[in-house]
Amino acid sequence: MKKRTIYSWGAAIVIFVVLMIVTPTIPQSQAYHDFADQRTFFGIPNALNVISNFPFLIIGLIGLVLCFYPDDYFRFSLRGEKLGWTCFFVGVAAVAFGSSYYHLHPDDARLVWDRLPMTIAFTSIMAIFVIERIDEHKGTYSIVPLLLVGLGVICRFFDDLRPYALVQFVPCIVIPLMAILLPPMYTHSTYWLWAAGFYLLAKVEEAADKPIYSWTHHILSGHSIKHVCAAMVPVFLTLMLAKRSVQTERISLYKTWKISWTRSRGKGTEEESFECTYTNVAVEEARCPVPIIHICHKNKFLFSPSLFPSLDQPGDMGPSFPFIDQVLLISQTLMSFPHLLVISACLLVAVFAYHSFRPRCIYLIDFSCYQPPDFLRSPIANFIEHLNLSGIFDRECLDLQQKILERSGIGDDACVPVTVHEIPPHSSLSAAREETHDILFTVVQDLFSKHKIDPKSIDILVSNCSLFCPSPSITSIIINKFGMRSNVKSFSLSGMGCSAGLLSINLVKDLMKIHSGSLALVLSMEAVSPNGYKGKCKSMLIANTIFRMGGAAILLSNRERDKDKAKYKLQHLIRTHLGSDDESYESVMQEVDEEGLVGVALSKQLVKVASKALKINVVELGPRVLPYSEQLKYIISFIKRKWRNHKEKEVYTPNFKKAFEHFCIHAGGRAIIEGVEKHLKLEKEDGEASRTTLYRYGNTSSSSLWYEMQYLEAKGRMKKGDRVWQIGLGSGFKANSAVWKCVSEIDSRDKNAWSDRIHLYPVCGDASG
Repeated sequence: MKKRTIYSWGAAIVIFVVLMIVTPTIPQSQAYHDFADQRTFFGIPNALNVISNFPFLIIGLIGLVLCFYPDDYFRFSLRGEKLGWTCFFVGVAAVAFGSSYYHLHPDDARLVWDRLPMTIAFTSIMAIFVIERIDEHKGTYSIVPLLLVGLGVICRFFDDLRPYALVQFVPCIVIPLMAILLPPMYTHSTYWLWAAGFYLLAKVEEAADKPIYSWTHHILSGHSIKHVCAAMVPVFLTLMLAKRSVQTERISLYKTWKISWTRSRGKGTEEESFECTYTNVAVEEARCPVPIIHICHKNKFLFSPSLFPSLDQPGDMGPSFPFIDQVLLISQTLMSFPHLLVISACLLVAVFAYHSFRPRCIYLIDFSCYQPPDFLRSPIANFIEHLNLSGIFDRECLDLQQKILERSGIGDDACVPVTVHEIPPHSSLSAAREETHDILFTVVQDLFSKHKIDPKSIDILVSNCSLFCPSPSITSIIINKFGMRSNVKSFSLSGMGCSAGLLSINLVKDLMKIHSGSLALVLSMEAVSPNGYKGKCKSMLIANTIFRMGGAAILLSNRERDKDKAKYKLQHLIRTHLGSDDESYESVMQEVDEEGLVGVALSKQLVKVASKALKINVVELGPRVLPYSEQLKYIISFIKRKWRNHKEKEVYTPNFKKAFEHFCIHAGGRAIIEGVEKHLKLEKEDGEASRTTLYRYGNTSSSSLWYEMQYLEAKGRMKKGDRVWQIGLGSGFKANSAVWKCVSEIDSRDKNAWSDRIHLYPVCGDASG
């Protein structure tokens, strides 16, 4: 072996080792298995992705038969060619079995069998090129080592995609370059470029799997088309083998495509002349050489058939494929290979740009709300009696809390944790943990059981609980309980008040912009056990009376396959934060009183602050959801008021019932609900879900919005196509809006937190005013 060859192999090995050291590991993404088309036909899961592999089997078997055809159909003239092409066609035929097996149930274990046959085909092609273009002996001896390297990469480095990327993409770059720069031994070498072009197109279709599925109205996915397009690669190579013959004069395509042009300007006109010079290529000794043809045309040039000496030439003794020949001739006449490369590159960039920046839909698959057992009920009379028996408060504080309770709008079915029923109430870390476990374990288990969710399939986990922030965190507790994956993305939010539920949804929304094909679980609750106030500050005593036990688990997805089973689709989520304003910032605050006791103080300006935050939030949301007629009325009213120096009493309030069918207002208290209704000019009936939730479950903090949604479902009012506006309000001060669109038929008979007594609501005189 020559020293130059040894040095070349040594340099290649060193480069490979350096790349493996300096570049980070690329793990196999689980999102790769989430294909757009997952339909089942004739009992075959992912049917079209499976069936579309059939062309590989057909062309692979045809190629194998012709390789060993008695009359030497492919006319191999070099040692090792038959072995190389045999390995190639074996790999092509095996793709049909390996890819079909993988697509029946896509996962990491089956992906190995999908990639093994493709690796055999890639490495065989590299060896074939070495045989034909570089050195016959070296190419023949490289077949087996290249195959072993390829198989070793798949089996040994499955968890790291870097070696496989080299095995797959290096041939994709090297083969077209070699086809252009190195002189071929056979004619019809342009078929290599057409094969490379189809493979590039197949990769574009693979990347645009979901967009293509959407563009075709869910008829064909990009991955299914990719299989058919990739099968065109062995089709063109088989045609090349059938039609080619040995060249007496070996000239590279680069020299054949040598084009020079001159540009001259005439008087008043501009003309461009192109001089295309092609070299004579004698295909066979018995044939006459194809003449040189010069074609000049203003602003464009045409290819002569002489560039492709075997297409429709009378002297071609190879097998005839008239239709394919005509298609190729027309295509080659209209554009050159550089043009094809530029167009393909632009198409690839456009598809990737669209795929990267297009808005991804967030689907709400389902949600579960905690229903406390009846023995945890705390009727108003019972609650007041416990306050008296506890001996903690003086008469003034007891009277104030009783007065607040009676006006709060909370009914006798609202519940508190076991430790709050004790006399005196037991407040400790263990009590808070027990309450958290009871609520979250129940709702998560209900959700997983209902939809048969494997906890390991959860990609994103977000929890929010404002005043209880243990270590390990709440998300760690859930991960430990349900055995979730070690790489689950978990976030525990605290201190964000009653609006934290929609903040968690917003966090998931932002994460899903980066992580496609993800399944997310959001947990919303507030721990009542550790947060009872035992002092005398009146603003802190309010929290003792309105907060009750509750929580919710929400399952979200941006996977296209979950679209059909999702209940809702997120359309808008708007956040408003008035923390820079002192009055808003101090309206809800956890602080220490004069006696050193910790409590949550609610300002007298709370309703005013909430209205202010909501107004700002609505101004941003309105243009996105209101019909143009309502927006025009608002603009006209605003201009009139400015024009007449505020003589108009008030600016027109748009009719939001033209944008939404349902409203879910945070059940923070009767005053909050009535304040929002007044600000938005809503009727009492529009706030029924909020009032009823407050009456039965009390203020469950961030989870109250989900109890309201379940109330609408249990009442049978949520219809497909309906839009619901969730309004969250919380400390900071924050006002958040989420707009959901119902995308499925909701069955009111499905069991939820209201099912056992939905017929009792609304309560006359409360929910309806």
